[in-house]
Amino acid sequence: MSKLLRLPLFIIVGLLFLFYLFYAEFETLPNVIEDFNLYAFTIIISITSGFGIYKINHWLNQKLPWRKSILSRFSAGLFLDFFFLGSLLILLGWLANVTSIISYEMFPEDMFIRQIEIKLIVLSFLTMFVLTLIEFNTFSYNEYSVGQIRKLRSERKQLELQFEALKSQLSPHYLFNSMNTISSLVYRDPHVAENFIRNLADTFNYVLYTKETTVVTISDEIEALKDYGYLLNIRYATAVELKIEIAQEYYDKSIPPLTLQLLVENAVKHNIVSNDNPLKINIRATDEEIIILNNKTGTPSKTASHRVGLDNIRKRYSFFTPLEVQLLDTDYFEVKLPMISA
Repeated sequence: MSKLLRLPLFIIVGLLFLFYLFYAEFETLPNVIEDFNLYAFTIIISITSGFGIYKINHWLNQKLPWRKSILSRFSAGLFLDFFFLGSLLILLGWLANVTSIISYEMFPEDMFIRQIEIKLIVLSFLTMFVLTLIEFNTFSYNEYSVGQIRKLRSERKQLELQFEALKSQLSPHYLFNSMNTISSLVYRDPHVAENFIRNLADTFNYVLYTKETTVVTISDEIEALKDYGYLLNIRYATAVELKIEIAQEYYDKSIPPLTLQLLVENAVKHNIVSNDNPLKINIRATDEEIIILNNKTGTPSKTASHRVGLDNIRKRYSFFTPLEVQLLDTDYFEVKLPMISA
């Protein structure tokens, strides 16, 4: 609650206290002119207590945050606010009597008969209880709002990364190579050309199906990779060997979509593909990770860095696990993807 809201709120609450207690004692409301000192004294207490309680809660929010322990924070806030208000009322009441601003004997012998002090204590406690509830509700609302904003930002970032992966699969270069392959197959082997088109359609269908999906099962990813592997087999024949050796026990685990396809595509893109020195890509899994390993057959003269696709994969993985995607670039090129539970 802001300072500007606290000021009128505490003045209103203070005046309501005054009206209730004065009416309970004299069965009439205080006159603004005749009881001006009483009004002034009430407003001073209201403003002082309002800012004092604000400072107490601000200090507590730093020393004992709500998110650390709601019960402890609520109890501490209620106790300190009530203690501060009680001490302030006693102190200012004594000063007012000494300076003759008001004439009131605090805690007299007939206190339990007229019960004004008891009513004041009960009202003060209830007010502090309500204010502490308001503080908690403000915290809860802020946490919910911040949480929703973070969630939306996270989802937006994931979709942006997903879009980058999708653009990679729909690149003009990839489409051009696919169309060239189809063109050469149409007259040479129409049956193979038909299968190539079907697998190409299935590949793009998977790409479009997962464009707004953050994770898919490894089973779905493998099925899509098989379609993509068929396209590679038609284009490069025995020059590219793709082996998928993932046990079915891992099929229900999750993976960001197009991850395996991006890594296989990277392996093809960043190596010289030839029948004399075939590119061998092996994909296997353990309980902890998925491993994509390929040999090095030489670097093409014009090719982009591995880092673009790998950075995309790393960023997408960071939303689901604190474990990092590992890269080993020695005699072989190896990528280790942390296993994500479904």
